[in-house]
Amino acid sequence: MKIISLILFLLSGFILVSQNIKEYRGSVYTCFVAPNYSKLPPIKPGYVAEISIGEKLNGEKQWHKYYNYPAFYISVFAGYPGNKEYGYFFSINPQFLFTKPINNKLNFDIKTGLSIAYHTNIYNVTDNNTNMLVGSHLTAIANIEAGINYEFRKNNFIGLSVGALHFSNGHYKLPNIGMNLPAANIYYKYRIGENKILDNNEKDLINSDWNYFAFIAVGMHEYGSSTKPVNGPKYRIYDLGFGLTKQTNLIHKFSIGFNFLNYGSFRKFIIDQELNIENPFMKSSVFTIFGAHEFMFGKFGLYTELGLDIYKPFYRYFVTIYGDKFGAKDILKSINSNKLGLRYRIIDTENLKSVIGINLKVNLAQADFVEIFYSFEF
Repeated sequence: MKIISLILFLLSGFILVSQNIKEYRGSVYTCFVAPNYSKLPPIKPGYVAEISIGEKLNGEKQWHKYYNYPAFYISVFAGYPGNKEYGYFFSINPQFLFTKPINNKLNFDIKTGLSIAYHTNIYNVTDNNTNMLVGSHLTAIANIEAGINYEFRKNNFIGLSVGALHFSNGHYKLPNIGMNLPAANIYYKYRIGENKILDNNEKDLINSDWNYFAFIAVGMHEYGSSTKPVNGPKYRIYDLGFGLTKQTNLIHKFSIGFNFLNYGSFRKFIIDQELNIENPFMKSSVFTIFGAHEFMFGKFGLYTELGLDIYKPFYRYFVTIYGDKFGAKDILKSINSNKLGLRYRIIDTENLKSVIGINLKVNLAQADFVEIFYSFEF
């Protein structure tokens, strides 16, 4: 997880740019832990503080105009989810703020980011066994909020917004139900400088043809459900894929393809439990076809993938191995898998693109594993 954290911060650092319009923002949130598990501590009000330093992007890069010249922040979060069992969390988080003017004083905005958080109190079987949401000190943190702000004095803004924060370690360490914090906040923003848009007359130089891509990835997780068994060993997952990709403009990229995964945890379970299953390697594998989209920010990208699992024998067998019913939710998990990821192009020429990144893989909406990958396009 420490290696994954380092890669995530390096990726986010590549989008730092030098602009001349500075923004400073301070926020105070009130929140609560969403009751997504029946055996949790009582729900109590929680609090989060955020301090952000950023810059209003002004067209220095071509892609700025496609997002209506957003602001980029580095934000520091500190929060208390409302119960001593959850302790405190801290995070340094890159954020994008997208603004749509309503009139000359009032604006609508959306702010979102993805990074790593540190939690002081995590699950412990002896003295903190009710915190089934967070099983590791390090988790991913994703946040999104929408609201309005009012410029009550030149370059001074006051705003209100609502949204949510989500924490998960991607099934790397159990338990990992994940913590969701619906939140409302009030914030103050101060801007230094005038919002002068640069006239970038460069042409959008992109290759809009369909190109081939191939990737290799290595993932890691604990074997089990979101709540058990805890303190188990970590297992590797190997992921290979191939397909076609097409960039339609400076900020949108689409892909279709297939991938082949093999789970070390599934294979070990089949062998150790002496299940009457032939060819453990193939029965612990998954074959998926998928479609994907990438929001691009220069060389940096936010990747989302929707997959259809054509071959997933172990999951379908395991659900019924102890006599459990194969319900509607299990059926959906057996045919759907998705990914959310961050990526950075280390080589970006017309004929070859080389990409590194990190993905969170989920079955329907349940975390499965975290993987590090390398991809190239040709």
